[in-house]
Amino acid sequence: MKRVPTLLAFCLLIALVFSVSCQKELACYTCNKPPVANAGADQKITSPVDSVRLDGSASTDADGTIKAWQWTMLAGPSVATIVNANSIEANAKNLIAGTYLFQLKVTDDLGAFALDTVLIIVHQPSLNQPPVANAGSDQTILLPTNTATLNAGMSTDPENNIATYRWSNISGPSIANIIQANEVVSQVLSLIKGVYKIQLTVTDASGLSSADTVLITVNLTTAVVSCGETNRPIINARLTPFAKLSEPSSGMAVAAAGNKIVFAGASLAGNPPDYGSAVVHIFDIVTQTWSTASLSVSRADLVAVAAGNKIFFAGGRLGSGGRLVNGGTYNYFSTVDIYDVSTNSWSVTNLSQPRAFIAAATVGNKVFFAGGEQEWPRPVSDRVDVYDIVTDTWSNASLSVQRNGLTAVAANNKIFFAGGSNQLRGTNNVTNIIDVYDNTSNSWSTTSLAEPKAFFAGLNVGNKIYWAGGDDASGTPTCKVEIKDLNTQTSSTAFLFQPFSYVTHEGLNAVVKDNKIIWFATLDPTNGNATDRFNIFDMNTDTWSIGLLPFRINGASIISVNNIIYVAGGDVNGKISDQVWKLEL
Repeated sequence: MKRVPTLLAFCLLIALVFSVSCQKELACYTCNKPPVANAGADQKITSPVDSVRLDGSASTDADGTIKAWQWTMLAGPSVATIVNANSIEANAKNLIAGTYLFQLKVTDDLGAFALDTVLIIVHQPSLNQPPVANAGSDQTILLPTNTATLNAGMSTDPENNIATYRWSNISGPSIANIIQANEVVSQVLSLIKGVYKIQLTVTDASGLSSADTVLITVNLTTAVVSCGETNRPIINARLTPFAKLSEPSSGMAVAAAGNKIVFAGASLAGNPPDYGSAVVHIFDIVTQTWSTASLSVSRADLVAVAAGNKIFFAGGRLGSGGRLVNGGTYNYFSTVDIYDVSTNSWSVTNLSQPRAFIAAATVGNKVFFAGGEQEWPRPVSDRVDVYDIVTDTWSNASLSVQRNGLTAVAANNKIFFAGGSNQLRGTNNVTNIIDVYDNTSNSWSTTSLAEPKAFFAGLNVGNKIYWAGGDDASGTPTCKVEIKDLNTQTSSTAFLFQPFSYVTHEGLNAVVKDNKIIWFATLDPTNGNATDRFNIFDMNTDTWSIGLLPFRINGASIISVNNIIYVAGGDVNGKISDQVWKLEL
């Protein structure tokens, strides 16, 4: 009888458990499910683009609706600005190169949420720049020479990554035979009279390219083959008065830097004239005004050379009233006056040796002062003083042969110290040696002129050096002009209409105007008098002519600046002049 209640209790317990279990199962059909966040596909952009659209529209909620979106940045190379960070779509701005990680959080209507992330990669654009083609300077050759050399060696690439060179014909009287069309240096054969236009195309390793052209002019042989005025046209020249020097002066060294032209260290100055001067005549080509300054020491036969914004007046010598001092000798100076045209200030330093008639030139950041005449009885000098304008320091080198009256010409990152007399003053042991300083390798080598000469003009134009006139091995002025083509490494000979010597330290040198080289008047060696004629070489037509002045002049200093030729002072009709002219052809 007691088993019945026990069984009944057990049955009731099982029924209660089943009932509770059923209620829980029914309740699961109404449980909230979290949403699914979708921050979109990863993205890549390239600078300068600096913003992207963040899109969470692919997010879903299976059993409800999404009520909130929230975009945040988790990582990146900079802090990005997120515009509309609580919207289904947002904008990330101010992105820089690198990888960003953004997170999207979506929340449904019952508070359940989900997360997703998206990567944004910002690429830096390629920094590769195109190369710069340089086909070299235009060339002129004379038949029967019918070959020319093409040189692309001056072409550059910012990444130093030129892959190919290609030479091609553009125009000409015939098809030029380019035998190494894909080389840096190529020969062109079988040229005939006319003008050829040849194009160089350089391409870098990334496929970027640029082009340049070179003209090769082929003329019939019309060069003057001897001294003399025969077959040389006469061109009437004008000396237009322009300004006045502060004192009559002749034989002044001349140079230009910045907006200033300077004339200094006259061999004869004043009225009556005396030997040497401390006066520096300064012309400002911008304001068209003149001013004066003073060298630290009065002297003549110094050298003037410009480097950057500075002009150097180096060495020199001094007598008195045309008479020699100290028992028949000159006083020689090691003084170097330096004029900074940018600050209008002066400073003074010294060479390692006192001397005059120094050859000077500038290459890179260095100024060279080479050779020159020393005080008797010492020989002429082989010393080269080198001033570094960056470090403000001096160093020394030596010419292969001591000499005086040499000429310095800078070309192709080199300086050519040519010719000169290599013995004591009063002798005529003239040399043909050229000492060559290579600024790229900081090394010296030697070559030679076609013939010995001293006190001659030197000029580099169109990658050709013209060495004109001078005293030959016997001490006699010559009319020969040696032309060194630096592209082909060949030399040719031309002739002035009569022999001339040029003392470049006294402002007598060659200048260029309108693609014509002017070798200005000096003493006529046939009679020792001033002359009214000078030499002109037209580089466009390869022809020589004679310039005719309105009066005779000697010892005038000449310089060409901005295609204007200035002529200052000199002996005019036997009197030292204070006039400055402009030479016009």
